[in-house]
Amino acid sequence: MEKTILVPYDLTDAARRALDVAVEIAKKGGLKITLLNVQTSEKLTPPDDELQKLTSTISGNSGVKCDYIIRRGNLFTEIEEESGKPKYNFMVAGSHGYKGFKDKFLGMDILKLVKNIPVPVLTVQEGYQLPHNGIRTILLPASSHEAFGKKIEATVYLGHLFDATIHVYTVEKPGFDWSEQLKENIVKTLTSLEANKIKYERVNEQQTVYSPGYARQILDYAGRISADIIAVMSVATDEYYYIADSDKERLLTNDSKTPVLCVSDKKKI
Repeated sequence: MEKTILVPYDLTDAARRALDVAVEIAKKGGLKITLLNVQTSEKLTPPDDELQKLTSTISGNSGVKCDYIIRRGNLFTEIEEESGKPKYNFMVAGSHGYKGFKDKFLGMDILKLVKNIPVPVLTVQEGYQLPHNGIRTILLPASSHEAFGKKIEATVYLGHLFDATIHVYTVEKPGFDWSEQLKENIVKTLTSLEANKIKYERVNEQQTVYSPGYARQILDYAGRISADIIAVMSVATDEYYYIADSDKERLLTNDSKTPVLCVSDKKKI
């Protein structure tokens, strides 16, 4: 079965930016792209002509096979159900950033969406521009999630495609010891990077930004290294469930418009 990138597509600038990134990933990975347009009302006219023209242009200009699907129904339900099909191994989704974060990602909250998608999702903000030299640096903050292996796998995949350097990043908080799960996840990460011959840097910093979560310090470090992607778990750990959503919102709506790779603990049915 030909592996495919799913791109929810609503004809907005954010969706177009996401599609640009999906094309680059597809070219390097030998993947296909499927656009999913969801019509939430019977009164709306499906954009068949525009999508047919767009997919033909992509296939002709980039050599990437591209098709589209138009569905009617609930945005959450349709995107989640489609992403669970065996042919998909990745999703790239547009986000309208902080201004519309609460109610405007294809008409929805993107954080709520990525928590329930079983494949890795790369979120791309409105106005994002692909770097001329490609994806060179990926920031991977370590955490104590039990499903952290999925984040390692997704990050290694992108690191391999783009020959990127991955920064394995941790913050030491005064008075808090690392859990055994976190230590195990760090070891798993480094072992995987070495086994796959991925360039990496292991960085551990003392906490300098005093806030309940680590998003602000992660973004500070991302700025210092000019990170092209930040990889996160879209679901909370038990110890940080009470602050997780606000921390993840800060990452997803970062001012530098750095794309965020989101990985959930959901499995395909």
